[in-house]
Amino acid sequence: MIKPKGTEQQKDVSVDMETEISLTEGKKIPQYIAAVIVNLAAFSNGCVTGWTSPMLPVLQSNDTPLEDGPVSNEAGSWLGSLMCLGSILATPIYFYTSHRYSRKFTGYLIAVPVIVGWIMIITCKSITVLCIARFIIGMGSSLVFVPLYISEIAEDNVRGALGSYIMLFANSGILFSFALGSHVSYYTFAYIVILVPILYLLGFIWLPETPTYFVTRGKYTEAKRSLEWLRGRNEHLVDHELNKLISFVKERNTMAETVSFKDMMMSTGTRRAFIIGIVLVANLQFCGIFAILSYTVNIFQEAGSDMSPNNSTILIGFLQLIGSGTSSLLLDRVGRKILLLVSNICMVTCLAVLGCFFFFKYEGHNLSNFGWLPVTCLSAYIIAFSLGLSPVTFVMISEIFEPQVKGRAITIIVSIMWSLSFIIGKFYTNLSYVLGVHGCYWLFSACILGTVFAIFKIPETKNRSFESILLELSKGNVVQKRTNTKIEMKSLKK
Repeated sequence: MIKPKGTEQQKDVSVDMETEISLTEGKKIPQYIAAVIVNLAAFSNGCVTGWTSPMLPVLQSNDTPLEDGPVSNEAGSWLGSLMCLGSILATPIYFYTSHRYSRKFTGYLIAVPVIVGWIMIITCKSITVLCIARFIIGMGSSLVFVPLYISEIAEDNVRGALGSYIMLFANSGILFSFALGSHVSYYTFAYIVILVPILYLLGFIWLPETPTYFVTRGKYTEAKRSLEWLRGRNEHLVDHELNKLISFVKERNTMAETVSFKDMMMSTGTRRAFIIGIVLVANLQFCGIFAILSYTVNIFQEAGSDMSPNNSTILIGFLQLIGSGTSSLLLDRVGRKILLLVSNICMVTCLAVLGCFFFFKYEGHNLSNFGWLPVTCLSAYIIAFSLGLSPVTFVMISEIFEPQVKGRAITIIVSIMWSLSFIIGKFYTNLSYVLGVHGCYWLFSACILGTVFAIFKIPETKNRSFESILLELSKGNVVQKRTNTKIEMKSLKK
């Protein structure tokens, strides 16, 4: 066929125009505003997680507000871990509602259990009702919704920074709980923190539905309005990004919501992404962070530190916040993989040293001159965790899955994570009786295995488009990967 004159010239012009548009960035402020408002839900979850450390000693004292009397260690372990069971139950529910009823509906939904749970904590007088309240409040977990929402509204060059906000805000909530719990009463604490999910709801009203959700439903006009809110009213940029999103969604068959788990595993890229995601959340939990945050006050009491347990706890929370804030600045500069490796190596070192400290203390050695060591090691551990492992995990699991399986994949991985959190939170005290505190720290230092895996199996996703990341996970050169992806999508349709 003879090509009309000017076709090649027009093609060159279109390519140049596309290149020019791709180099033009949308407004960032609306995206940052949306990320801050959405992550108020993560801040609220941080308050829930941090509640155990300052409030459990109060509940176990003679001044307990419960009519049942002081809480036992067994009941205390349930209070620390029941929120994980609530999160396990709620995670698939939020996956269903985010796809069946929209991201916005799910955003409203996650605040309801938190508000109900705090009301129950304010009014309850028995340990049984308090345990039920902790279970319900755990159903307000934002770990499925927030990464999904952020990944669908953020541009590639800020996706890492905005994705790291979830841990920045969660750690802020933990620090807020530590500091507040040290200075106010049991009930005053609950009256204050219940305001956080209410504030989140008021702010979330003003945010748009994600463009990706609108495109998957064929609502292109609404998707354009959403992009205009998020990127500014640059018509060329918005049209270009909308066309790119429509093309990407069609190619990846995002509407195929009936794909089974078996079919998902037929895709090479999805299998690799699942392995990476599971290893990341296993590394996240087996480093012992949930146990350490839940029993921070008790840990410093056992260590016999010169600093008061409450002040030490506040210091840990503050350093955790500093690490998260630094991470949000470095994720899109240094890269995910480097931060992950540095974080893991530092944590393993700190856990090994802490194990040695408690071992020698258990053996009866005089460690009065080393009272500073637990605070120093835990401080370094928390900074390392907040700087790398924690934010990288949640950013990467939102980046490595095909759109048509992302929601389900994140749901499965987050459910696994909460299951591991429950096991560690519930049985940490039992494990410490069997292995000793030192044995627990040495066991947690086995997260060095995550470092080895990261070196050889985890790709760098810094400043890369979703298509580029997915192609690498599918292996082979770019042409082969695109061919394989189409074949795999056809097999999924069948």
